[in-house]
Amino acid sequence: MADTQSVQIPALEEFLKAGVHFGHRKSRWNPKMEEYIYTERNGVHIIDLVKSMKMLKSALEAMQKAADTGSILLVGTKGQAASMVQKVAEDNGAFYVNTRWPGGLFTNYEMIHKSVSKLVSMEERLASGAEDLVKKEQLLLDRDVARLNKLYQGIKFMDKLPAMIVVIDSKLEKNAIKESRLAGIPIVALIDTNCDPDLVDYPIPANDDSIRSIGMFLELFGEAIKAGKRSDRVISLRQSHTAKLDSLRAEFERNEEQKRQQEEAERERMKKLRAGLEVAEAARSSASEAKVEERTTVVRVTKKDDGKETARKVEPKKKEKTLEDLGISGRVASALETAGYAKVSHLVELTKSDLKAIKGIGDVAADEILKAIKKMK
Repeated sequence: MADTQSVQIPALEEFLKAGVHFGHRKSRWNPKMEEYIYTERNGVHIIDLVKSMKMLKSALEAMQKAADTGSILLVGTKGQAASMVQKVAEDNGAFYVNTRWPGGLFTNYEMIHKSVSKLVSMEERLASGAEDLVKKEQLLLDRDVARLNKLYQGIKFMDKLPAMIVVIDSKLEKNAIKESRLAGIPIVALIDTNCDPDLVDYPIPANDDSIRSIGMFLELFGEAIKAGKRSDRVISLRQSHTAKLDSLRAEFERNEEQKRQQEEAERERMKKLRAGLEVAEAARSSASEAKVEERTTVVRVTKKDDGKETARKVEPKKKEKTLEDLGISGRVASALETAGYAKVSHLVELTKSDLKAIKGIGDVAADEILKAIKKMK
């Protein structure tokens, strides 16, 4: 193996096993790639791996120097590369884009950076419970965070433009290539036989479709990035952010559990209080009934001829009803009282004729008195 500072380049046989030498069909080639094509086999171009290894060495050296002065951005959005790009970037302290190139990342960096900073704040707010928001607002905030993370997950904490970008498929990632050239950012890229090598500062002729080929190159890129002085800073920033979110979530969960326990204790207290009030009410009701019975019940003691005493309950006499209880008019009541009929019991046996015979009582008044007496019965 040949050494490139701390990165070891695999032997030619390992590149062959990974299928790095397979290009595209001849009908799909870019003529600018002619100098990197070794031969053609069954209508498929074969890449010259000797030249690829030489150019890989130059690219890794440039990448290590860039990693000492700034950050490295890995770009690979194609399906077979996306997950590997994320893993290599997170393990080795690089930034990455693996879903869709966020337009304006380099040409309108200030606005993109504000959006990323807002995303970080939104994540912290959600982790804290977002208690100032109603359920629907929390749900919408959660959706916004998921949407922004899909786009900006890999470039959080990228406080300035990267020192270099590394592209897996220069033809597919044409927007990233274009913005990098406008911003003057060096580009390392895998270029297949259908790509334009003139658009890239450090082209590496290789199969950019094979999973094994992509994986081999990403592993080498990761080693070069990790050897740089800035990689630990990126890893540390990510770990600190993750730890902060975990801490906020744990604190929120503790507070929620404490609230739950307090609410449960309050429910138990109110339950006991209601039970106590019911018992007290029942006791008061029983006592009240006993007092009523005492007031309304008379015990009469009698002595028999043999000298023994017996006791029995005697219901008290009902209170005599007065003319006021009848609810008759004052004039009629006055006439009755003048005639000596002051109580209802005096009137019970009287007929209508008897009542009319009383001075001041006419036909209407007699009917009124009889009707009132009937109701009272």
